[in-house]
Amino acid sequence: MKKLGTFLLLAMVLAGCQSADPVQKASPELQRQYNAAFQEMLKDPGNLDAVMAYAQVATKTGDYEGAVGAYESLLLVDSNLPRVRLELGILYFRLKSYETSRVYLESALASPALPADVRKPAELLLAKMPAQSKSRRT
Repeated sequence: MKKLGTFLLLAMVLAGCQSADPVQKASPELQRQYNAAFQEMLKDPGNLDAVMAYAQVATKTGDYEGAVGAYESLLLVDSNLPRVRLELGILYFRLKSYETSRVYLESALASPALPADVRKPAELLLAKMPAQSKSRRT
């Protein structure tokens, strides 16, 4: 059963890693980091630190879809990760998927475990949302 979970985690991450275009536009050093993080994740797909490292470098290269796939796979393992939800909210905002972004940002902000230093930027991002995707709770 554990192998099946690891396989599903890897499959989900790989599904999000199909966007090579932004990576090709990155600096050679960033491309090297991206490729190294991807290879590390492939070697040990159950290593959540490797998945997180890949998501972070994918974000830096502009491979938002790859980063989303990696972060979403982390939530499959542990749904109580407000920082991951925050990162997903930011990525979906950059992808102009505002409704999904709003859901993740509000979920992150609802968690008392979210560090105070990132609360304000998340609130500001919510305030920038187009009107049609604003929360109906207000």
